Amino acid sequence: MGIIDIFSALISFLSIIPTRRYEIEYIARYAFLFPLVGILLGIIIGLIALLLSSTVPNGMVVALVVIAIILLLTGMHHTDALADFADGVMAKGSREDKIRALRDPAIGSAGASVLILYLLGLFVALNMLNGVSMLKAIVVSECIAKYSMVLQASIGRAAWEGMGAPFVRAMKGRDCKGVNWPRLLIATIITVGVAYAILDHLSVYALIGSLAVTILLLAVANKNFGGASGDLFGATNELSRLASLLIIASLQ
Repeated sequence: MGIIDIFSALISFLSIIPTRRYEIEYIARYAFLFPLVGILLGIIIGLIALLLSSTVPNGMVVALVVIAIILLLTGMHHTDALADFADGVMAKGSREDKIRALRDPAIGSAGASVLILYLLGLFVALNMLNGVSMLKAIVVSECIAKYSMVLQASIGRAAWEGMGAPFVRAMKGRDCKGVNWPRLLIATIITVGVAYAILDHLSVYALIGSLAVTILLLAVANKNFGGASGDLFGATNELSRLASLLIIASLQ
């Protein structure tokens, strides 16, 4: 398996860009390179946003179209995970009841409410950005969002043997208890290096805000479900992206 095959696998998992199907264990093995795919997706989305911002005078229209592009390019499966995660957290009853609500394919009132707030947040953040600043913000936020999932897989524990478990195993040490520090270090260097190169000191605030969201969501998942799951990772990707964009847009 060469580098092209590795990135093809990661892209197939994180977007709707057509590649051949890969086993989840293979994708998880190289999940520490997620930030690089985030950069690629950010460049694609950001360049389209830059073009729209340069040709469409209404910022609200640009923000709406960019949100649609984000949802379409990523296949909305992380957005769906955000709704499922919210439904599970807000469900009343035992841990088993919460897990049952999380796995229910139907979106409940909590999930719908969180999705609305999430999309409104994206709209507000993107409407505050324009031109090259929008391109930079989107690239950095996508990179950080993907890093947030890598970090959770590194420091978290799998709640059950589901979609998230292979990623947790891949980011652990040989005993599957400690952190696989070389892989986490690579992901960290990529993310911090790219973010700082693009946004300088603003990247520090974006990283801090996103990491706070990442740790908070992991704590919530541990309390409600007993650990990390695929839905947690998806929800974190979305909310980490949102946190980054809001912070960058507010401080630029």
